[in-house]
Amino acid sequence: MRIRVSEIWLGDLRAQIGACKTGERRLLELLNRYGPETVMDFVEDWFDYGRRRTVAEIKKLPSGVFEYEIHHDPVPGVADGGIPIRVKLEVDAQAGSITVDVRHNIDCVQGGLNLSENTCTGSCRIGVFNNLDSSLPHNHGSASVVKVLLREGSVVGKPQYPVGTSVATTNVNDRLITAVNAVFSKMGSPHGLAEGGPHLPAGIGVISGRDPFKGGHPYVNQIFIGYAGGAALHGHDGWLTYCGPANGGLINLDSIEVDESMYPIIVESRGVRPDTQGYGEFEGAPGVECVFYPVDHAMTIIYAADGTTFAPKGVNGGMPASNSWTRKLSTDGSVQELPAFHQEVCEAGEKMLCFACGGGGYGDPARRDPSRVVATVNCGWLTADKAQQIYGVSLRYDEAAAEYLVTG
Repeated sequence: MRIRVSEIWLGDLRAQIGACKTGERRLLELLNRYGPETVMDFVEDWFDYGRRRTVAEIKKLPSGVFEYEIHHDPVPGVADGGIPIRVKLEVDAQAGSITVDVRHNIDCVQGGLNLSENTCTGSCRIGVFNNLDSSLPHNHGSASVVKVLLREGSVVGKPQYPVGTSVATTNVNDRLITAVNAVFSKMGSPHGLAEGGPHLPAGIGVISGRDPFKGGHPYVNQIFIGYAGGAALHGHDGWLTYCGPANGGLINLDSIEVDESMYPIIVESRGVRPDTQGYGEFEGAPGVECVFYPVDHAMTIIYAADGTTFAPKGVNGGMPASNSWTRKLSTDGSVQELPAFHQEVCEAGEKMLCFACGGGGYGDPARRDPSRVVATVNCGWLTADKAQQIYGVSLRYDEAAAEYLVTG
């Protein structure tokens, strides 16, 4: 009774329980085969290996104190001016340790945006590990050299009862991971990442209503038909199917056909909106626009589109991405701008129009390789006009090759 859409998600819960039982059985098999002492010796060796590897990677960084500030969008009645997230990073390369200090943030807010101690600590470490060698083990040993300083009663810290933490895994948490990702850019190129897109645009809203094709049976679930793009980093453009920093590309986009077969909705369109990425030597991913609507009933959608006011910024000369937005097309053809954090009823005949922002750019756009510029144009993410305006690259369309080529 406590599981949303229990006829669907109860199966997921049972699968998770089954996986835990399988893991327990396999662990017992391992202990029986090698003995508890050998297994526990390996665990300690594995932790020590993680610590040694991480210390060695941190020793490659420049020592110093680096600071970064980012903002979560305003939430009316909860955080009318938005929520600033401040991060101070201290690198001791000689000792091979990093301290992430988030104590200098505002007090808890009256809503679910506050982070839990666990999400705050974990997300600070996620941002650090995103900037180190990807082959590092993420275990107790590697985490032991990344210290996190929190403050009691802070929105980015240790919450105090009875404040809410209902969205502690998204929203402010997204911005925290992004800030730690980006603070490394203060060391200069090639360090750090730009800001990537945050969570919960209308394209991944929670939809509900009564299905007219199933006798008015109620439905409710979260769709994933359009979400934010990723940040650029040195050597790499942003990842289109990023979704948010807490996921980092691990959340699949829904199959439109499956969504339309399960719920009384039509997804009219979904695609990249060109010229919406953060420009730079390396580009952030562009944003994704989608249009969907209910069939013969009123559909309620709830979303929290962070990135509508404060779009993802670029770093080290990179430019910001375009802001997210949410709109509704009425039956008379008029378009209504909707709030960023909102619950809307979309009646039969109306359509939801939504745009999820992309990611910020990394480095000076003047340094972008022209071959990258033309490749982005040919995949439909950048227009030829913007290629000329932003990058100074003139293109001509080759009819025979059916693609753009660099002039000259």
